[in-house]
Formats: sequence, structure tokens, C-alpha cells
Amino acid sequence: MSRIGLFGGTFDPVHYGHLRPALELAEHYDLDTLYLLPNHRPQHRNAPQATTHQRIQMLRRAVSDVPRLEVDTREAERNRATYTIDTLTEVAAENPNATLVFFMGVDAFAQFDAWHRWEDILSIANLVVIDRPDATLSDFARQLIERQVKSSGAAITPDSVGVIEQREVTQLAISATAVRGYVNRAQNIRFLLPDTVREYILEHQLYH
Repeated sequence: MSRIGLFGGTFDPVHYGHLRPALELAEHYDLDTLYLLPNHRPQHRNAPQATTHQRIQMLRRAVSDVPRLEVDTREAERNRATYTIDTLTEVAAENPNATLVFFMGVDAFAQFDAWHRWEDILSIANLVVIDRPDATLSDFARQLIERQVKSSGAAITPDSVGVIEQREVTQLAISATAVRGYVNRAQNIRFLLPDTVREYILEHQLYH
């Protein structure tokens, strides 16, 4: 069975704080493909400054030569509010023999019970919660992990579903907000993101 991962975000712009963890996760879980999913209409934050097309182009440039990492634009191209369950349902239908792994931050996982049809997500995919040194699990999150260990196991296997794992990755103190601020102040953004992305930002005069 193949393994497919999904890693969502606004990516405004994509930077090494996104890319290094994505690469580590793809390798650790031996994924055939880890899809980076740019959002079109973020539910809980301000609208992106770059257009959907521009964010997709930056992502494609960033991963064009990186094995396992690819860009999936289905969420970005939906001209409506989009939900993770919709994306997972589509990917599962397209890849009926694949094990799905959805990656999310510990902060998002703390509010997972507020997600649209969150129980159905666990019937389709496994979850990997990306830890941060300064973050702690909510009571709900701890109880949900305990429940899923009993029902689905503690580790993702070739045919598992509903498993919730916690995973540490290299934490790079880079944020898209900081990158946009550097650009706006005409400061150099080298070594924060791939040169191909930096060149795109300068070429299209983004974030000024």
C-alpha cells in the first residue's frame, strides 16, 4: 500500500519553517508523496496578502526539485469555504489503496473537536500532531489520543486508520509574517526561504 501525506497552510509565503518539517515528516513516515495544500479562504486568520495563484507558484518553485514533496491545489481552487474532510474524502477516493496521514500543529489539534465532521476525519486518515517545545495538549486532545490508542493503536502501520501520533520536527524560528515584514522594510530575505521563492517575490513586488 502507498502512503500519502497532507500538510496544509496559507504559505504566504512558503519558507524553510514549512519546508524543513515537511521534508522530515515525508522521510520519517516513508511517504510516497506529501502534498502541500495551500488554503484559499483561511477560516481563522486574515486573508493572504499574495493571491492564490501567486502562493501556488511560490510553492511549486520551492519544491520543484524535492523528491516526495508536491503541491495539491484542490483547496486553493475551491471558490467556497473548504473543509479537511472534503479533501480527505476526495484523496481517499482517488487512491483507494493508500494509507492517508494528515499533519497538523498542536495548536490546531487542541481545537480539533470544533472542526467540521472531525470524527469522520478519523475514519479516513491517521493524524500526526506536530509538537512544539512550548506547547501542551488540551484535556480534549489528551483524552482523544487515549481513546484512539485503544481503538486504533499507537503507531501508524501500512493499513492503519484513526491513529494519532505526536511527532517532533526541527523548529525553525521563521514566520511568514516576519518574512513579509522584512520585504516591506526592504531588508534582505536570503536564507529564510528558497532563492526561487525570493526571486519570485522580488519579480512580482510582493509584500511591499
